[in-house]
Amino acid sequence: MNDLANNVEFWDEWQLAAVAAGVAVPLAELGCEVLRTHRKNRWSKEFLGVEDDAPVMLEMCLDEPAQAEMLFLENLHPYDVALLAAARSRLGLT
Repeated sequence: MNDLANNVEFWDEWQLAAVAAGVAVPLAELGCEVLRTHRKNRWSKEFLGVEDDAPVMLEMCLDEPAQAEMLFLENLHPYDVALLAAARSRLGLT
């Protein structure tokens, strides 16, 4: 059997831990995407999503879920003005 099939990436582990800690599934999926995208795109360390950010991201999701979602969206879609405006409105952050 292929060993790669059993390889769980840290972003997947983060998502499972986030859901287990009480983070809503959609927000946990979004945080997972930030971590995965950072690694796959080799963003600089100034961007959110390095592995060391994972504990802080989890704390943000638990303490301030709306702000965490907005931050994650801003990192993933920085130039999608319509998406970010709609998210701000939906989250009550306008």
